[in-house]
Amino acid sequence: MGLSREALIAALLFWVIGLGLQAWRSHVLLASYDQGIFQQVLWNSLRGHPFESTLSSQLSTNVIHGGEAPALGYARLGQHFTPTLLLWAPLLALIGAAALPLVQVTLIAAAGLLLHRLASSGLPIRTANWITYGFFCGNALVGPTLGNFTDLCQLPFAVFALMLGLLERRSWLILTAALLIPLIREDTGILLVAVGLWMLLRERVRWPLAFALIAWGAGWMLVVTSQLMPLFSDDNSKRFMVENFGQYLTADKADGASSLSMVRQALGQPLTLLQELIDPPGQTVLYLLGHALPFLFVPLISLDAWVIAGPSLLGLFLAQGSNDPLSITIRYTLLVVPGFSLGTVFWWQRRSVAPPGPRTRLAWGAALALSLLLTISSNPHRSLSFLIPDSVQPWVYSTPLAQWRHGHAAREVLSVIPADASVSANTPLVPLLARRDVVVRYPDSSSYQDRSRQVVPVQWLAIDLALPERYSLAFRSDWRSLGKMRKLLAEPTRSYRVQAFKDGIVALERNGPEQPELERQLKDWLARPLPQDPRAGSRARR
Repeated sequence: MGLSREALIAALLFWVIGLGLQAWRSHVLLASYDQGIFQQVLWNSLRGHPFESTLSSQLSTNVIHGGEAPALGYARLGQHFTPTLLLWAPLLALIGAAALPLVQVTLIAAAGLLLHRLASSGLPIRTANWITYGFFCGNALVGPTLGNFTDLCQLPFAVFALMLGLLERRSWLILTAALLIPLIREDTGILLVAVGLWMLLRERVRWPLAFALIAWGAGWMLVVTSQLMPLFSDDNSKRFMVENFGQYLTADKADGASSLSMVRQALGQPLTLLQELIDPPGQTVLYLLGHALPFLFVPLISLDAWVIAGPSLLGLFLAQGSNDPLSITIRYTLLVVPGFSLGTVFWWQRRSVAPPGPRTRLAWGAALALSLLLTISSNPHRSLSFLIPDSVQPWVYSTPLAQWRHGHAAREVLSVIPADASVSANTPLVPLLARRDVVVRYPDSSSYQDRSRQVVPVQWLAIDLALPERYSLAFRSDWRSLGKMRKLLAEPTRSYRVQAFKDGIVALERNGPEQPELERQLKDWLARPLPQDPRAGSRARR
């Protein structure tokens, strides 16, 4: 069965709107740190330094816990093992920064069409259409699609391709998808384990293939996390395992643990596991409801959905960390979306019912509308800030024209920085400067380690003071960052001199020529009163 006209229109609308919002985010400086990391990783890979990134080094345990400067030559593979990223490097060389949003939105749109192809092979076309609408309207899909680039955007398409190969017995497709899925990221082999378990449940006659998928997915995860990633750095054991699963580690392992060691210790604490699995219960229930809503809650009663999505959900429920794994709009939801989508397809196929009738379509349409309304109101990754305020109390909103002009001003200021210069930039400016050997995050770092491990100060500072000032009215992280940046820039002994200034964005060169008028403009900006601490303001309002 081919693709329906309705499914093609839905995918096209998703693609056009998604690319439009991604272009807007990029222009008005709402793309942030991760976008810069992926650009720099691919840019360095094209230049013969695979997976290297000083931005990624900034997040390493040596920098965060050891107090070192970010290092030139640091390979990101110690943090996340993502070989398939290299597939998109030629596109970055061809069209620059637009490559990553294009890849992300296109892969997700293509995954929706592949899901329709799977559904229409065993369902009436109208049912397949509604499942496709649910896929494109889900907050769990729209949210991460509108955010920074994530390697997990490759996962839904790859999992659907694997399932298509299994159902239609296309060996080349099974082999290709099964080979690529674990290479997307070090933890994505869990989807192969899940598909293998599903085959043991539904297609037991193909048990050798099921066990092969389980062995390949689980075995690769074990080898990568315990053997390959430590070759590049200790970040997986000393940072990510501790941050995400530290609650299971004993005192002697608190400074670091391998994935296998963590699993052994977690299994030895069944009560802690049970508590983490359901705590916090309200957030866990809302998370599942958010995933299931656009599919009219069918995944919650589909055994297939629980089998395919279950292993990923188990990992998310048992984890902790600064990036809330149960947020419905961040990248981790892409580990769950394939299972819930396929579970919906298989539930309808096993019921062998007619297409949704008028009442079902009305209820499903209401669920889709509610899902979209919740997505829009949540303003995922500030992508709708031209329409929705970032905060209501206190009021934080900037008009689209003001945001557009600010983005244009940033590009004008940054144009004075040579393409090969080392730079320290605060988060809003990082994506615009990422395609170079050295860029680190200000105010955390203004120096780096060169390839001989000598600490060297960066040549330029690039700082957007206006954007954190706007958000500091309501968000304490921005308020703290703004205060630190203003304090550093106000130091009379600083060796960086202003070379460009506009709309609160400043570029400073180390030992650069004096520009008295520009220095005065920066001094006047720094003389503005610092906004009130948002936490103090919230206490006063209470």
